[in-house]
Amino acid sequence: MVSKKQEDIAEPQDLESKDMWLRKFRMAKTQQTLTLMVERAIDQYHQKPSVLGAIYLAECQRERELETGMLLNR
Repeated sequence: MVSKKQEDIAEPQDLESKDMWLRKFRMAKTQQTLTLMVERAIDQYHQKPSVLGAIYLAECQRERELETGMLLNR
């Protein structure tokens, strides 16, 4: 029996959503953890520019959230 990870099951249009990546990146409580999560996501989806754009936007927002100590809504 093979188990699939959640990101393998995600719909392609969900991967292009900044909100989906932001929810995922909010699990990171430090900048170092966020960096590791983003690097892994980029390695996994490096051939899909629209997904990379969503990852970048979510990363930028999460970095601001970590710096200010508060969640930013959209």
